[in-house]
Amino acid sequence: MNTRLWSIIFVATLIVIVVSAIIGTILESNGTLGSLDSKTISAIKIFYFTLFCVLVFSLIPLLTRYFISLQTKIGNADSFIIQWFQAHEKGVVYGFWILCLLGLGMAVPAAIKAGFFK
Repeated sequence: MNTRLWSIIFVATLIVIVVSAIIGTILESNGTLGSLDSKTISAIKIFYFTLFCVLVFSLIPLLTRYFISLQTKIGNADSFIIQWFQAHEKGVVYGFWILCLLGLGMAVPAAIKAGFFK
């Protein structure tokens, strides 16, 4: 896994979230956001939810690599599980992504049913 690419994605997404939240706060203080219809509010919710998902999915490869490097630095490089993680790093990341997608597959329909995106 290329950690530079995932770092760029993570930082860029974080910057977009922060900048758009600042812009939203400025627009709200001016009274511009008070007159938005429900479709626009739903689009904003979907936008931020998508950014959050991208942020989390880009963080998984970074944290996996960080975990392995820290375990190696503290002297656990000879441990079976750390060697297995090093040998199967992509598989571990894909496994976490699949786990997150399964969670999203359960949570998003429940959120839609509860009216979160309305």
